[in-house]
Amino acid sequence: MVITSKLRQATEAATDQLMQDIKGIKAVLVSTEDGFEVSARVENTAQVARLSAMASSLAALGAMAGEESQLGACNSLVMEASDGFIAIVQVRRHDVSLILSVIAGKNAVVGQVLYFSKQAARLIETVE
Repeated sequence: MVITSKLRQATEAATDQLMQDIKGIKAVLVSTEDGFEVSARVENTAQVARLSAMASSLAALGAMAGEESQLGACNSLVMEASDGFIAIVQVRRHDVSLILSVIAGKNAVVGQVLYFSKQAARLIETVE
């Protein structure tokens, strides 16, 4: 799996855009399915490598849950916590599958985060 410079630029632009467009975002990261960081923007001192690995594991659990419950492929999942939530969106390309993760505070709107995250994922999917 090779992350081209054009793809990396697209993921960096998407992470920047999400940080600007949505109030309450603490971090945005794009990682490979096996948990390696492609690009990230972090508001605080979050451990990006650890977040990438955790996002990979959560996405795999979502995929298994979708299959086991006969709902089909998992496109996204949201994990709510006491101080915010994490939204994970699959980015499926012909050459590599990526995971877009958005960590948001409790003042962020879940629907807005999912909408803009899915929009960003679709843009990354179309980069040649």
